Amino acid sequence: MSSKSIVAIILARGGSKGIPKKNLRLFGNAPLVDWCLNAALKSKKITTVILSSDSEEILERGENLGCEIHHRSPKHAQDTTSSEESMLAVISEHPLAQSADILILVQPTSPLTEAEDFDLALDLFENEGFDSLATGTLDHSFMWQVDEKGNAKPNYNPQSRPRRQEMKNSRKENGAFYITKKQIWEEHKCRLGGKIGFYTMKPIQSLEIDSELDWTLLEELII
Repeated sequence: MSSKSIVAIILARGGSKGIPKKNLRLFGNAPLVDWCLNAALKSKKITTVILSSDSEEILERGENLGCEIHHRSPKHAQDTTSSEESMLAVISEHPLAQSADILILVQPTSPLTEAEDFDLALDLFENEGFDSLATGTLDHSFMWQVDEKGNAKPNYNPQSRPRRQEMKNSRKENGAFYITKKQIWEEHKCRLGGKIGFYTMKPIQSLEIDSELDWTLLEELII
């Protein structure tokens, strides 16, 4: 895979509704955004790491760590802007993203992602011939679809309730990162398409920081 251009893109806005300026806030001994940046930079397989942000402070963090930067326009940095929109902006505007064969969308709110995760997932991606890949963890949850009136439908047969060991193939997406061929982005404008694979991470790595409670709990785990 070394002959291919593999570009990791970290989308890190300056604003945040849940936790103000969370990407620059110290998580443990470093700003939150540094965790995923360092992991991607330490990967043996990722060719280039691009940090995309509308914040000069955040972009400065990226420059200090030695990654490429992308100045995101206000249009692509709204609360309502999807990751797909932001990724497509980087792909169309940054020359190293434009020339990539494989793109990795990395989520800064998953700080426990390690360099080895990127490398193992890329091995899986190549060896199995996937077009895109999601990450997550084992999941033994009994999921239900419930409407506004409380009518409920389970994702299993209540008359044949599966045992935990029978749910070994069940996974829960954690959004830590997505690997996608550039061709899929061009054709589908989406992070997932074609032959989709899945990389399983450790349960603790599926903890995301979206609230102050998440922050406190996860920070306690790393200390």
